[in-house]
Amino acid sequence: MTSWMYVQINLFALVILLLIYLSLRNRLSVRIPDQRLFSLLLLLNAIMLVLDSGMWLLDGRAGPAVNHIYWIVTLLYYILNPAVCMVWSLYADYSIRRSSRRIRRLLLPMHIPLIFNAALSVASLPGHFLFYIDTANLYHRGSWFWVMAAISFLYLIHTQIFILVNHKRISKDYFFPILIFSIPPILGGIIQSLIYGLSLIWTSMTISILIIFINIQYHYLYIDHLTGLFNRRQLDYYLRNILINFSHGYIGGIMIDLDGFKAINDEFGHQTGDQALEQTAALLKKTFRNSDFISRYGGDEFLIIMEIHDPAELVQAIERLNGTIEAFNSQNSAPYAIRLSIGYDCVSCKNKISADQFLERIDQLMYKNKPPRADRTLAV
Repeated sequence: MTSWMYVQINLFALVILLLIYLSLRNRLSVRIPDQRLFSLLLLLNAIMLVLDSGMWLLDGRAGPAVNHIYWIVTLLYYILNPAVCMVWSLYADYSIRRSSRRIRRLLLPMHIPLIFNAALSVASLPGHFLFYIDTANLYHRGSWFWVMAAISFLYLIHTQIFILVNHKRISKDYFFPILIFSIPPILGGIIQSLIYGLSLIWTSMTISILIIFINIQYHYLYIDHLTGLFNRRQLDYYLRNILINFSHGYIGGIMIDLDGFKAINDEFGHQTGDQALEQTAALLKKTFRNSDFISRYGGDEFLIIMEIHDPAELVQAIERLNGTIEAFNSQNSAPYAIRLSIGYDCVSCKNKISADQFLERIDQLMYKNKPPRADRTLAV
């Protein structure tokens, strides 16, 4: 009865992995390192669930053929066990550092514990170091079982430390999902190691993959990939919702245009232009509150939505932004300076207005504040 219960749990986890793969299959077909690593993570976890189910179904079954199959299934299970954790470590590294060259450098040292575990697993066939199957076709852990478990945990713990050390490189909305990924399999693995007969680690890993998948979907749907700000889709939804439902105070809107953006692209290239957009986004995040909605409106335009109690708060926010920009330009080593045209307005809860009307109003105010075309160069 226990065997079938675990098989059913594993089947449920496999269905979750299949749905994740079907949802991402078009993106995973693109040869981008993090997508390829995530695809490999899905595949290896699915294989481990199948092998784990096979071990439950074969345990105690009579027959020499069954015995041989059981040895092979268990051998594969032990060889691949740390591989899933290693792939997660590589995925997390690339997601944070975004360096294919770094991943290639890491491959050899990362494979050394994996190769040692594989050799020890093969040696367990005659030597029973990590595991063995007795004459009654029952599975047993070997006296060196802890070596395989320790290698797997080492990969996961190394990744946790790497994430914490590099937390400043990680966006706030991605830090929590990537940090807690290892926690379910670590807890499941510890419990499974201490209490013989439990099978938790691969369903726990499926839960972790689901957490990352939800985060991936969130970013594809709502986050601008270049700046890390909310995109236009989320802006439209947020603004319409807040204008309909707010019942006190004011809603402030700030429309911002990066002056001279075309000149930056023409003179220094599109990569430098992208850096200017990223830097502007970083300055906006630095200036505004966590509760403020900061979005990339399109191209070189940004939009901030604020819930405020008094219109004076909007003016104070503009002054903070001007101070932040001035401080940046005084210390900037880039071949351009950041210059912004800003339009802003607020609406009281007593004066209902549509999202389109609100956007049109602050857009017009922003264009009134733009400098003459001859003054829009950002080169310094």
